Amino acid sequence: MTATSTVILQVQNLVKHFPIMGGGVFAKSLGAVRAVDGVSFTVYQGETFGLVGESGCGKTTIGRCILQLERPTAGQVIFAGQELTGLTEARLRVIRRQMQVIFQDPYSSLNPRMSVGRCLPSLCRCTALCLGGRSGASVWQNSSPKLGCPPP
Repeated sequence: MTATSTVILQVQNLVKHFPIMGGGVFAKSLGAVRAVDGVSFTVYQGETFGLVGESGCGKTTIGRCILQLERPTAGQVIFAGQELTGLTEARLRVIRRQMQVIFQDPYSSLNPRMSVGRCLPSLCRCTALCLGGRSGASVWQNSSPKLGCPPP
């Protein structure tokens, strides 16, 4: 994005751990499930942002933490210039009217008989991800290692 692009959402070092509690009258923490650990990204005005990953990797938890439906263990969520993690529920209800998270059923959007390595290049061909005349294949070639996917 350009230096003049407006930041709509900024997530910095987002962490969400769920405690594992032992039973009984004197419940104590036995540990924690580290659902999200140190996630950071920025979304600019006019940009489409997609969060992809394997089942159980924390995508929904990140969305819920952005909306403050789950309070993060640590990190910052800044929406339209306002830090959300310290706001009251009443103030969050007002701000949430300006936010939307779309949780997508993977079976309605991806062909389960095709690998991600075959699905995403076709997505690149069909969208504006291929800026500067680059082909979907070249975008995928450069992006796949960053996503932890094997190269095509």
